[in-house]
Amino acid sequence: MHTVLIADDDFISLEVLKAMLDEYPLDLIVAGNGRDALALAREHQPELLILDYDMPDMTGADVCRALRQDAEFEDTPIIALTGHQSVSELNTCRTAGMNETVHKPVSPDTLMVLLREYLSL
Repeated sequence: MHTVLIADDDFISLEVLKAMLDEYPLDLIVAGNGRDALALAREHQPELLILDYDMPDMTGADVCRALRQDAEFEDTPIIALTGHQSVSELNTCRTAGMNETVHKPVSPDTLMVLLREYLSL
């Protein structure tokens, strides 16, 4: 079973994402903010991270930047979720080392493509 960490400070967005991912054989780790996402990632070593960009304590890019400094996360796929489409935000995600940026609301088809690409599901 693959381990996936998802983080979003918006409860409804997090619940929707969890419901869509429950259809797959995944061990889900859930965080409601960036600091918890960072700690849980280091504790559980997920194979894929899906992080909301706009969290109050640490953005998804901040979490990614911190994880990319750890050797065990050099190649781990990290996906940004964002409700915004600004060029500066996309550039911030890219320079932080995020593999992709996905816009909210995320469709089930988009999740399926990500899981196939990064986890071979």
